[in-house]
Amino acid sequence: MLNFCIDIGNSFIKYAVIDGKDILAYKRQKKLLVGDIKNLHKKYPFARVILSTVRKNLPPFYAYLDRTFSTVELSHRTRQAFKSLYKTPKSIGKDRLAVVAGAIDMFPNENNLIFDIGTCMTSDFVDKKALYHGGNISPGIDLRLKSMHHFTSALPLVKGSFKNKILGVSTKSALQNGAIYGIVLEIEALVRRIEREFGKINVILTGGDAVPFGDLIECKKFVVPNLVLLGLNATLNYNE
Repeated sequence: MLNFCIDIGNSFIKYAVIDGKDILAYKRQKKLLVGDIKNLHKKYPFARVILSTVRKNLPPFYAYLDRTFSTVELSHRTRQAFKSLYKTPKSIGKDRLAVVAGAIDMFPNENNLIFDIGTCMTSDFVDKKALYHGGNISPGIDLRLKSMHHFTSALPLVKGSFKNKILGVSTKSALQNGAIYGIVLEIEALVRRIEREFGKINVILTGGDAVPFGDLIECKKFVVPNLVLLGLNATLNYNE
């Protein structure tokens, strides 16, 4: 059965038509219009839709989805294949619920530590008994670079770069390395500590910056850029 999965992030809307676990169509854009959905449906006649948004308000096209298809808006109340130990379930990011669902669908009965690297970086851990233990939130590349510029009087605003050696040889490269290798070392350290407590884990990288970080992080990992969408698909299938 075809599912239409929509992930509304801080900067972009990502959506996909998924058949089983295969992504048949994928797009990433600033806006999604009803006309876009109608055109996609002509080619891929999906009947079920799931939407996740980190924004406060539902998008204008949601009303069309809700009256036209069997539509689920992901929330902390949505039935999942895992039990959450999170103390404040109403406040948890829906994208975090989705990546946990996606990880369990990919690697059932295993320990999974997921890093979603975008505007912010989230880490989430679900154990082999499908218990979600929570995780952490820290700034992504751009937030780190912007904050160093904004809260100082002398440091320039620079763009991130994955081309530098590990030690910066200029203020620009030092700032870039501080942002990027700060994330790399944060991930590697958390992996070691989680493994120390829970044993062998799968490390999964996702999000807009997952691919370049996959080349820098020195541990075995799986790079799955569209894990949120795959997790939404798994959640929708779990609730059929």
